[in-house]
Amino acid sequence: MSFASKIDEWMKEVEARPESAVAIVRLVVRRLRELSEQNEALLAENIALENQTRVEEYRKRIAHLEYQLEMFKRRFRMDDSTLAALPDEAEDSTLNLLIYNAQGKILRIELDSETKEVGNLSDKMMMEQEPPRLLSVPSNETLLLLFTSGRVETYLASEIPARASGSQWNWEDATTLNEPHAGETLACIVPFSHLPLADFFLQISRRGFTKKALASISDSILHNHFLGRGAVHKSDQPFTMALSNKNDVAAFVTYEGRVTAFDVEDLPYTTDERIKLSATDYVIGAFLLPKNSALLCVTQNGKVIHRESASVEIPKSSASKGQSLIPATKLEQGVRFMGAVAVKDSDRIAVLDAVGRIAIDDAQTMLGNGSIPAEGWVLSIGLIQADVKKRGA
Repeated sequence: MSFASKIDEWMKEVEARPESAVAIVRLVVRRLRELSEQNEALLAENIALENQTRVEEYRKRIAHLEYQLEMFKRRFRMDDSTLAALPDEAEDSTLNLLIYNAQGKILRIELDSETKEVGNLSDKMMMEQEPPRLLSVPSNETLLLLFTSGRVETYLASEIPARASGSQWNWEDATTLNEPHAGETLACIVPFSHLPLADFFLQISRRGFTKKALASISDSILHNHFLGRGAVHKSDQPFTMALSNKNDVAAFVTYEGRVTAFDVEDLPYTTDERIKLSATDYVIGAFLLPKNSALLCVTQNGKVIHRESASVEIPKSSASKGQSLIPATKLEQGVRFMGAVAVKDSDRIAVLDAVGRIAIDDAQTMLGNGSIPAEGWVLSIGLIQADVKKRGA
């Protein structure tokens, strides 16, 4: 029934029952307000179309969708016309280990399934406030660089000159894809080709704060080169970011041995404190925690502590103290975690020790031995997933 017909019906109702007049007037006013708002929205839409702003917005969205499609095809080697997988020889997807520091210096070392000794970093590379971090990616991966200011930039892994394993490197051998701006450092490098399949950007800060944003606003994030810090306090900094989906469970582990897990979908879109940390504690590992995986944590003296993913509790409320993985007596003796990852039996782990040696071992072997062979302290570890092979994802 049209609005005009409704008015006729309401007038008859008022004539028959005058006491209903007030209620009917309220209905009429509410409907007029709705029509007025719709009219204003249509007027704004027409103005936008007339002055090309809406057209330009649509063009930007189309360009961003094309960018995501190209990124996805490149990563998974898909044919343009059929989106069928191309032969392995169609594009190089050699596995690489990235070694990078907070100043934005990056080394790309080519690996194969047999690599055990990656190489050595010079002493100068070890004499920093924070150890270098390790990340394995195929050479056809898109990388997102997140800086501590919340700024983001994207590059291809292949833009970093590749180097063969088995050598010794200085930071002079490294590449700087994007120089950190004044007052910021490089927080992390994230594999980014799965963006078209993701629901959320998930950020985790050094002090255990989390924040998620819809992946659907990635065009705005990339256009403005800004994701945000994901931290509340000025003394806090971004630690890492991950692309995640609605059913994912994520977890993080701290320096003093605390672990907590959470359902990504249950997180608010505002910055949220997920764990209460002591003044000296901070996050050293953050990741998605798939079912049938294991949590592998490494202490500075190479001891391996692991837990099945199902045993990592999801607290009923945020800002809990989490589970403790390091006994109090060991904490008093100075035992601390230097790295943590979620692994499956067939995965491998890259380990950087205090003399600059980078070696690779099987996760299953580490779990079985309960320790990592290292010279001096363990400084960093990096996950090499079994399903990211030399030629293919």
